[in-house]
Amino acid sequence: MADTKTKISETEIPGVLIIESPTFEDERGFFRETFRLSELEDHLGFKFNLAQDNHSRTKKGYLRGIHQAPWNKLIYCMRGEVQDIIVDLRVNSPTFGKYLSVNMGEKNRVRVFVPAGCGHGFLSLSQDSDFHYLTDQLWEPGKETGILWNDPDLNIDWQINSPQVSDKDQQNPTFAQVFKK
Repeated sequence: MADTKTKISETEIPGVLIIESPTFEDERGFFRETFRLSELEDHLGFKFNLAQDNHSRTKKGYLRGIHQAPWNKLIYCMRGEVQDIIVDLRVNSPTFGKYLSVNMGEKNRVRVFVPAGCGHGFLSLSQDSDFHYLTDQLWEPGKETGILWNDPDLNIDWQINSPQVSDKDQQNPTFAQVFKK
């Protein structure tokens, strides 16, 4: 009998979760459950009030982020491959200023729960990557901030040296400018 249980794992950054659900494959293709509210809420210990569902497509070599927002999100790469980065930007967290890198997509079909206050960005490693995320608050102008993707204090090990980055994300402040170390 195939394993039908979702596995939710803690990471070194408190509140960041790796979620793995079984994939069932046959001659038709595959089936995978990507979201079960009750399992997520049971693990979190609080309600995840789904407010917005987002989908982006990103070309190979493009980097989005690092964005910080006051909402929780559940992220998933539906097609392609991305290097996903979560930075702990919660001042009172024991891992403040640390980051986690997770490759996700068709080769690693995990989802990641990113708690409110953490920074998030990703780099598309395949021709096109379709990225899906659920949030528990609506996006509004001015609610989201950012940290410079190549900040020397964070020293993130991106998997390519010269990604394409939007003008907006190139203008993000450094970690030191935001948190005045």
